[in-house]
Amino acid sequence: MPTRTPAERLDEAVDRILTGRQPAVGPELAPLVDAAALIRSALAPLPASDRFEERFASRLATRNPVAQLVDAVTDATRRELRHPARILITGAAVSSAVGVGVTVLALRRSSRRHADGHEPASR
Repeated sequence: MPTRTPAERLDEAVDRILTGRQPAVGPELAPLVDAAALIRSALAPLPASDRFEERFASRLATRNPVAQLVDAVTDATRRELRHPARILITGAAVSSAVGVGVTVLALRRSSRRHADGHEPASR
């Protein structure tokens, strides 16, 4: 396993300081780590601007369109699952819709072939 450079060890120590943990380092890095800890404790957190707070509040207040869709589907599913007959009717309607859609697609493709001058191979 390759040994890490002093710069890599210092970088890891500073990351630990930034997350609030005290790193264990050797005597060669101790003065730098102590200086980093003092700088971190001396700096006050930056306040968020009014514009940022307004935008953040508006994002929290407005609902995501995907979340609204998921909620609508969830409500519809709960409502339909209470009545097993509705599930059967819904399944039949969806099946019919798919069948009609496939038939329309087949007829449309067939009519395009004839319009382009292609004759069916089965004649």
